[in-house]
Amino acid sequence: MKPLISIIVPVYNVETYLAKCVDSILAQTYTNLEIFLVNDGSSDCCGKLCDEYAKEDKRIKVIHKKNGGLSDARNVAIDVATGEFITFIDSDDYVTDDYIMTLYSLIEKYECKVSIALYNTFVEGSKPKVVNRVYREDCQTNIKAIEEMFYQEKYDTASWAKLYHSSLFATGIRYPKGIVYEDLATTYLLIFQSDKVAFCNRRIYNYLLRRDSIEGSSFSSKKMDSALKVCELMESHLDILGKVMQAYQCRMMSFFFHLLLKMPDGYEQRNMLYKRIKAIRWSVLCNSRARKKARVASLLSYFGLGVVKGVFHLIDRR
Repeated sequence: MKPLISIIVPVYNVETYLAKCVDSILAQTYTNLEIFLVNDGSSDCCGKLCDEYAKEDKRIKVIHKKNGGLSDARNVAIDVATGEFITFIDSDDYVTDDYIMTLYSLIEKYECKVSIALYNTFVEGSKPKVVNRVYREDCQTNIKAIEEMFYQEKYDTASWAKLYHSSLFATGIRYPKGIVYEDLATTYLLIFQSDKVAFCNRRIYNYLLRRDSIEGSSFSSKKMDSALKVCELMESHLDILGKVMQAYQCRMMSFFFHLLLKMPDGYEQRNMLYKRIKAIRWSVLCNSRARKKARVASLLSYFGLGVVKGVFHLIDRR
């Protein structure tokens, strides 16, 4: 019999999107599932919808809790999950019917503890683009996988579109509470616990970018505070990051410029961010594997942050 797989879905004020998400999970061709719908203090009808789904399918377990944020919702379910493997799906996204089967088949084939696939990004009101590519899969060491993730060559640090063996969480790894960008500070730690990582280039996860979502919303002090906390958390694991330092610096440079381009002029912590950029810009500029945008931004930073923002905002308008 195939092993039990736990699917964790944090739910918060997404009544418009929840049915599509849950229906895509219930349509999985892999059926030995434990499905956690974690109602994180929703003020809309999400709690009621979750309970209705639980009545229809015994595999669904609903957890109602006070609002604690995305990380807290995931962690609560991780603590009680009984599956041999764990995957995450955000409640405004949806997956293909072979999402679990694809990820599990990779783990079974390569005898590893982590598998990764690709995802589509689409904005509200549109549909994911269908990209026909020659199928490709491979298996890499954990260090190679972390390196490629930080270079953003194949996949990124998002928690979803990945399947993890539950033992990886037994070491105490959890998502940091109360901050955004929590995946950046966590995914590489989980991958490091696995000797090898399997990957395929099928796009089996559909990620909705909403304007009112955490990622789609405008800059805020919480985002800056979260970014600094992420830096602090990651810098406490330099024993791991030291093995992929150049790739790590490239990923952080992309992260810093992502914040900078959203940050209003005159923001008090702008200089602190610039200081971090100056510390790694030469390394990124000279790194041929760095993303072109990161290298260009690193070069422009020598002329001041205003030049960087001006050039990239001009590009965005075109």
